[in-house]
Amino acid sequence: MAQCSMSGVQERILWRTWSPMSLRPSGACATGSCRSPPVDFTPSTSLIQEQSLILSASAAVICHTRPRQKHRSRRFGGTHKASSVRKVRVACHAEDDELVRKIMEVSPDKEVILKSGRSEEEEEELQRFAREWLEEQGEDYDPSTLKVIEVKERTMKDDPEKKYRADKTLMMETYDRGEIQLIEKSCTDLLAVKPHDAEVWRIRTLGRLRLKLWDSALEAARRWIAFEPQSLNPRCAEAFAQAGSQEATQVKEARVRFAQLYKEVNKMEGEGIRDVSVELQECVWRCDELLEHRKAEDAMAEAHEPCNLSARPATVLTGARPPHFFLPNFADSIGPVRVANAEPEELGGGSSHPRKLLATRDVEAGGPLFVQNALAFATLDRAEDIARLKFSLVTAATLSPRQAKLLDILLDESDMDDSDSEEVMEALRDPKVVRESPWSTDNDDMARQFKDCEKLVLRSQIRTGKKFSGIWTLPALARHSCTPSATYTIWGDVLMARAARPLKAGDEVTFAFHEIWFPLEMRQEKFTTAGFWCRCPRCEKEASFDKRAEIASADLEFRFDKQRSRTQAVLQTLDLKLEERKQDLAKQYDKIRDNEQLNKEFESGLLGLADRFKNLKDAPTDADIEELRKYFPERNEPELVDVKADLVDDLLDAVITFEQKVDELEMPDQHRHWLIANHLGQYGELLTLLRLRKDVEAQKRVVNRILEAVAQTHPGCFQQQRLSVLLWEVSAVCADPSLQRKDVMDLIPKELERVRDAIKLRYGQDLDDTELAAALARISSTSDIDENWMWDITWCAGRNPGIEPARGPSGKVLPVLGSMILV
Repeated sequence: MAQCSMSGVQERILWRTWSPMSLRPSGACATGSCRSPPVDFTPSTSLIQEQSLILSASAAVICHTRPRQKHRSRRFGGTHKASSVRKVRVACHAEDDELVRKIMEVSPDKEVILKSGRSEEEEEELQRFAREWLEEQGEDYDPSTLKVIEVKERTMKDDPEKKYRADKTLMMETYDRGEIQLIEKSCTDLLAVKPHDAEVWRIRTLGRLRLKLWDSALEAARRWIAFEPQSLNPRCAEAFAQAGSQEATQVKEARVRFAQLYKEVNKMEGEGIRDVSVELQECVWRCDELLEHRKAEDAMAEAHEPCNLSARPATVLTGARPPHFFLPNFADSIGPVRVANAEPEELGGGSSHPRKLLATRDVEAGGPLFVQNALAFATLDRAEDIARLKFSLVTAATLSPRQAKLLDILLDESDMDDSDSEEVMEALRDPKVVRESPWSTDNDDMARQFKDCEKLVLRSQIRTGKKFSGIWTLPALARHSCTPSATYTIWGDVLMARAARPLKAGDEVTFAFHEIWFPLEMRQEKFTTAGFWCRCPRCEKEASFDKRAEIASADLEFRFDKQRSRTQAVLQTLDLKLEERKQDLAKQYDKIRDNEQLNKEFESGLLGLADRFKNLKDAPTDADIEELRKYFPERNEPELVDVKADLVDDLLDAVITFEQKVDELEMPDQHRHWLIANHLGQYGELLTLLRLRKDVEAQKRVVNRILEAVAQTHPGCFQQQRLSVLLWEVSAVCADPSLQRKDVMDLIPKELERVRDAIKLRYGQDLDDTELAAALARISSTSDIDENWMWDITWCAGRNPGIEPARGPSGKVLPVLGSMILV
């Protein structure tokens, strides 16, 4: 941009916005004679604002925010190379006139460079550009008195405030992306410049809360309170950090704070106050729950009772217990287990670390062993996202003495005796046992710590539903087995372990950390990649199976491989059809949600049955049932994919032939179950095809055999539940294809009992009929492999809590408690 006065007379010019397409001014200047300048004269972002500036005689102003590029002169047709933008800031000198002062007033964030701040070559080049443009405009000027004033953006090095704002913006964007494990260093650097910035303290506190770093989060929350003592948010954060520690004294203080905040909020008025009030009341209840659990833990330690649950998982199954964004959803509890030393070649399991878990007392099948919150928990959308766990662990250990102590236990590979075992168990049970100081942040130490945590993640991470992964202390000290003695469920970021079989004191507690539904050779190949060789009873025995067993397995795999292309085509078509149906349902939902009348009709339809029969006190009569049937949807499932009969017949024959060969081996029942369980993948493919063909009799036959094998190989696993429910469903259809008989449940009592046994083994023996029904409904409708489909986890590393949560059929947001207060 260049401008000059006319005939030496001072004149007021109104600066306007330049068009980025044509480089012409969007508004005419005062003289009405301005045309677009050369491309190099780029308008400054600040001077674009409308400002009145007095131009002195024969003055040209060149504004730009980037280095000038080569351009072709429109007048002379030559190519000129512009000088590079100078990196230094030059203060105004005595030659500055009123125009310079005005420019600096209206654009304090710009750097003004005069002749004294340029080299002779740069000055000559700018003078030439200015003269060319003025001549092109037909302006009359005196070349001997022409001044060139250069205005450019200051670099962040020259402007600390600008650098601070940029760094803070990057920090906020990192938090918004959910990369909470990376913001600690940014917060430290920002607070070194401005230690009083409450917004940075807020982000640091929230990040530490979401990483479950309770002690360091408490410290940050109190610093935040110092800058905003009257605000609700920092005081809530302080209470969250106290309650999360699960230490009795801290939880009591947290309860008092939540109760006080609840009273304050109830006196307020405004939008959203009611939601905050409800969540604060829930926080009070959760603190009461944690305090009761702590009392029970103290009593348990004296009486040597089993693991104590702070809440029943059944409340999650029925939807009565939503997840909490900050507070522990279940309290930590360690029952009848202890850590012991394991020899590298010891039979019983396999691991890449020298530890194992042992039962300290007899435990019945389904009995709880321990409950633990995760050391680190993250979503892994891509393979490289596994680094989130590594960074989360290092961040935790360098901030929290408690987390550093737990990680020291996991990384210690020295020999352990009984006294060491007792010390480790005491450290795991008591949240007050901490390291003398967090891990060092020295560069050399950090490099070693990153390597250690990377190794720990690779050997000990547990993947769960919806692409989540986490590290838990006791599971990280246990060994893998292909016929495990224990099973686990994951609720949010809490792992709950139960005995899968009856355990005696001294029995090893093992888990299936890796895929176990493959033949021995494939399993050991995967274990070798993971860094260990499994020596569990199943692997040891399968290595000595009769050669005929190996031949039978190979024949089954060969016949399925022959039909692989046809099977994959069916499955891929099914996936496309299901995705198409999902998108259609989403469109229908959006249409209903966006239309108030349709939304009311939809909600009315959802509540219709409940309202119609809400006055029933006893069991419904036949007349009630007939009336109810009027509102049932028609059973008219369309054909999703056409499956050829010869494909299904061939694969079914392959499975039947395989089972006959296995039976001819006259193996012990346990070994026969292991051999069949190796081919769960083939059985699964066949069941999918049979369901598409709607051949319920064949489904019943196939699922019955594989269910028995799975239940004996890994009792309590999610696959056992899924297969049990499937068997119950197809058995009901076989007994009454129309599902019209009132006594259809009585026709299949054996199958229904198998479902109940599988559910109770995984979720506890204390489930009532309503809770069993809720669990059955959830299992039959999910495609995930564990319980994390029950909760929407938004607080972990890699998740953005700002994303709109899932909505129910009525369009109402499903609750995630705690998020309304601070997020």
